Amino acid sequence: MSGTRFTTSKAPLALAITLALQTSMAMAQGKNQLEEVNQLEEVIVTASKRSVSVMDVPFNITAITADQLTRTGVTESYGLVRLVPGLMLIDEGPRVSGNRNNFIMRGLNVNGSKNGDDNPETSQSTVSTYLGEVPLFFPLKLFDMDRVEVLRGPQGTLYGDRSIGGTIRFIPKAPDLEKRTFDFQAALSTTDHSGDLSYNAELTANLPVSDMVVFRGSVGYEYLSGFIDAVGLIEQTGTPRHPGDIVLADPSDILGSDTVQAPVIKDSNEGDQTYGRASMLVQASEDLSLQLNFNFQDVSIDNRYEDNPYYVPGRDYVTYKAFTDPQDAKFSLLDLDIEADLGFARLTSASAYSDIDIDGISDSSGFLRTNLPQYYFGNPRVYAPLERHQDVKTFTQELRLVSQGDGPFDWVVGGFYQHKELDFTLDQVLSGANDYTNAYFGTPEFVDFTDLLATGGTNQTFTDLAGFGELTWHVTQQWQLTGGLRVFHNTLKGTSGIPLPYASRTFEYIYYGTATDDYLLGGINPTNYSDSDHVIKLNTSYDISDQVLLFATYAEGYRPGGANQLPETDPFGNDNTPYLTYDADTVKNYEAGLKGVLNSRFSYTLTGYYMDWKNFQASLVSQFGVVFVDNVPGAESKGIEFELNGYVNEKFDFNLGYSYLDAKTSEAFLFNQAKPSTVIPKGNTLPGGAQHQFFIAANYHIPLEASELTFHADAAYRSEVLSNFRDLPQIPAMSFAEFPSFTLWNASIIWARDTYSITLFGYNLSNERGTSSVMTSSFFGDRDQGWGVIRPRTFGLRYIGHFE
Repeated sequence: MSGTRFTTSKAPLALAITLALQTSMAMAQGKNQLEEVNQLEEVIVTASKRSVSVMDVPFNITAITADQLTRTGVTESYGLVRLVPGLMLIDEGPRVSGNRNNFIMRGLNVNGSKNGDDNPETSQSTVSTYLGEVPLFFPLKLFDMDRVEVLRGPQGTLYGDRSIGGTIRFIPKAPDLEKRTFDFQAALSTTDHSGDLSYNAELTANLPVSDMVVFRGSVGYEYLSGFIDAVGLIEQTGTPRHPGDIVLADPSDILGSDTVQAPVIKDSNEGDQTYGRASMLVQASEDLSLQLNFNFQDVSIDNRYEDNPYYVPGRDYVTYKAFTDPQDAKFSLLDLDIEADLGFARLTSASAYSDIDIDGISDSSGFLRTNLPQYYFGNPRVYAPLERHQDVKTFTQELRLVSQGDGPFDWVVGGFYQHKELDFTLDQVLSGANDYTNAYFGTPEFVDFTDLLATGGTNQTFTDLAGFGELTWHVTQQWQLTGGLRVFHNTLKGTSGIPLPYASRTFEYIYYGTATDDYLLGGINPTNYSDSDHVIKLNTSYDISDQVLLFATYAEGYRPGGANQLPETDPFGNDNTPYLTYDADTVKNYEAGLKGVLNSRFSYTLTGYYMDWKNFQASLVSQFGVVFVDNVPGAESKGIEFELNGYVNEKFDFNLGYSYLDAKTSEAFLFNQAKPSTVIPKGNTLPGGAQHQFFIAANYHIPLEASELTFHADAAYRSEVLSNFRDLPQIPAMSFAEFPSFTLWNASIIWARDTYSITLFGYNLSNERGTSSVMTSSFFGDRDQGWGVIRPRTFGLRYIGHFE
């Protein structure tokens, strides 16, 4: 073996110098790598209709990236409550229910925490939601998402009404002209109390067709195993989705016979969904692009995420209703986005047409047996499931110009139009009611009292025409002032009402000896409502330094009025005409905050706010016990929101957030106008909001040869929540309960290579019940009460592959 041999005393010195230089170079390289690794990723958002860093937006906004969604396992819109402190939602799992938007921000909510019994929302939500450029709500499956933007506080100037509490924007990944890529993921999991495995698979392809045209498409399927057993079902001649006649144990005993019991259905709330998105981008020139998108989602679920732990104490995840509550929902959206660079400004046109179609069964007959037994003359078989159909067709068009250039003024100006058609029908049949009533009265000749308890619904058209604009003056390089204005005109036209054929005919028979009028105790009434108004926004921010931004905002919010589904006269003979419509409500929001970056490794946002809510729309109760919407004086909400994200070192990063909420009534009002004992006092806590919410997620990365191992853990805490204003035993529909605090713990281990990753995950590790909705025994009876629960402890394995 030959080589150089150091024979003098210089050899150790040369070796030392060589090692020192190598060490110095390695340390410098390591320092550069460390700074690069620890550099905060810049998240670009478009909440202000411009592409800017989230840290440069002069108000409180949270941006949840695709990586955050993947690591935390949030694949449904209702999962966002885990990631965004201050955001609340009635978690009904994948079930669409009445397609009501239950999101709550900053405590702006006065509706009880109930499942809504599949009725469409009567008053519009306080939080608006968008998919890309399109305003809509549907419990979306979150797939192929680039990010989710959560904007807190009124966003009326740019995002219209229904955004008095905030706006949530779901931003899908855009087609990429540069790369041909395929992404595939699949997961398999097991859930406590479930006898089956859940699974899903999803494929996304990005396929450039030419230098100017690219197609991006995703398709997926998910099966979710059930975990709630249905016990105490009754035998009937139909199917769960199309109930038939009740089967009597003794058909010869019309007056006294019980029903035949049906077999138990294990894991009754299983469900599945198919979903997808297709996008075609045409980059006609450097200055003009067109993107056509089609989204669809089909959801089918066999029962609610509700159990009854009190009917048989000690048995969780069991329900005892006579019928299950299956539902099928279809959502489709076609939208065209056109962008043109005009030099002085960017022109955007967003046109969209959506169709939401929902069919469902809900067994709310526990309310009849518990609160209205006198109307059924001792019938021992009051089992009357409600069958509902809802079809919502919406067209929206927005045109806007966004200025370009480096002058002292930036501006946004645009127009918006929405046309929304709601067709909602319901039928409630009490099988055998006609035969029973004839036997009860001993009619000499058969009288047609009908089995139909309730029918009707709502057929309405809502239109919104608006013009909006914002002007920003950059007074100096550090200081800017923004003013915004939106003017609008809303109209609501149609018919609404719930006739009560059986009650009308029996009432008529008792008093007049005939049974022919289905509308004696309620009918279909015209609904007409229109309003014109405006909202403004004033915002200012100042760059204290390159790393610190101070901001303050005054913003107004507006939510349009509407119509109730009440009969003009109820079975008690009460006149409901004063409550057939309700007015708009408004909010004034004052907030100030600070956001910044520390050492390029940590980002933070701290915001304090005060909101004055006037003439707010509240869900009250009529003398007959039917929930309706009316305006009551006011409420106040104040609180603090804090976020901190960053890298401790090259291996450890984290996200955390905290919110404090104090939302209360500012004036007293009556929950039932006919009962002075139902007063809701000044200073009463608003329902549905948690005073304290906290979220933390941490990731620890271990580099391996040609791969990386990541240990992830997150926890979300929510303090106690009231389901309604206060306990009013004389108002069963109040459904009052105090939901206890709980903490959700989740963890995963991710092994990732360049083209794929494998994740072992566990959700809800402490197996919390996590209740967020209730139908109490005073409302639905001991047997039919329901407590909405989150999914129990789940373990699973996920594969994600990316190929180019």
